[in-house]
Amino acid sequence: MRRKRVCWIIGLTIVVAVALCAVFTGGIAISNRDWFGGQRNIVLVDGLKSDVCLAPRNTQLSIPFLLHYFGGGSPFSLRLQIWDRSKQYVAIEITEIRVTYSDGDSFRKTSKWSRALKPYTQYNRSSSGIIQTEMFMLSDHISNLVGKHADVTVTMTGHLTKSNGEEVHFSASEDFKARSDFDISTFWEVMADV
Repeated sequence: MRRKRVCWIIGLTIVVAVALCAVFTGGIAISNRDWFGGQRNIVLVDGLKSDVCLAPRNTQLSIPFLLHYFGGGSPFSLRLQIWDRSKQYVAIEITEIRVTYSDGDSFRKTSKWSRALKPYTQYNRSSSGIIQTEMFMLSDHISNLVGKHADVTVTMTGHLTKSNGEEVHFSASEDFKARSDFDISTFWEVMADV
């Protein structure tokens, strides 16, 4: 009888300890991701602000208050953003993308990718109040472009179309350095960083 009571006390103590740990930490958070750093500016044509980044395929698994897994890796999509304050460019068409890895492997994607820039209003706060800037903007992805996590150069060739129908051709390249992160922390720490 005494042995059974001791087992119950030990079991109850473990359950209370795990429950307290779960509430105070939110659970264990494991982050394991392959990536290429953040976004970087790329010059398609002079006077046009644009940037690119390689975005990983994200994976998330959660058992609330116990375990949270955040992963990111291949395939990577190319995110392209364009801000045209002059409002003269209305569309972009990429006719070829060349992906060249540091080990010499490369491939060309020749299927056309085209998107329209859309009207966008940017709001900024200053000491004189809120400033509104009207522009044309694009933020979109070219899905599953980079298949492996290695240093890579991406070259895009195509044209931007002005509102008068004139096409301005471009060829722009960007180098991406492969990076990896692994971290174990509490879920509340992850949420505090968001």
